[in-house]
Amino acid sequence: MHHTSILVGLTGGIAAGKSTVARELTALGARIVDGDAAARDVVDPRTPGGAALVRSIAELLDTDVLAADGTLDRAVVSARVFSDADLLRQYNALLRPAILSEVGARIERARRTPGVVVHEIPLLSRTTAPLPWTYDLIVTVEAAEDLRLRRLQDGRGYAPAEAERRIRAQGEEVDRIAIADVVVRTDGTLEETRSATASLWERLTADRPPR
Repeated sequence: MHHTSILVGLTGGIAAGKSTVARELTALGARIVDGDAAARDVVDPRTPGGAALVRSIAELLDTDVLAADGTLDRAVVSARVFSDADLLRQYNALLRPAILSEVGARIERARRTPGVVVHEIPLLSRTTAPLPWTYDLIVTVEAAEDLRLRRLQDGRGYAPAEAERRIRAQGEEVDRIAIADVVVRTDGTLEETRSATASLWERLTADRPPR
């Protein structure tokens, strides 16, 4: 299908500020496809596909990952998979097909009208397996590792070792930058991040066709 919209892949390491940049882009007029939201929705046990996927995850990780209402206890799941690299790979292999299908459908709907569509994706780098869609521009949001560790500990309450595990599990900054057209750094003030995002928006909405 021919699209008159621009599709942007927005990624970045955990606690680097990706969600902040996504919010700024939304305020400027972008339509966001939230990869994390899609990942949550595909394990909704109120849907047939979600119920089957939740059962498979419980078989892999044990039934104590289920909350009383039958949904996944995300804190328990995260603690288990982020402490075991092999288990994390198996968990991702279960989720990936369902997430790709859901995200693809959301991107297709969002691209039916002109404008800027931003797919907020947590894991996108040169090591990522091929995706069933192509971005017109890839943006990664980055910040110094010590700052990200501090944000995870102070803002989200992670213990130091857990914060470091989360950062390691999401890959290396150099691998994200290797495929990025634009790097937005958030080491500075919020106003500096907003200014960088505004510059990005100008690039996205310039009177020229997508590359």
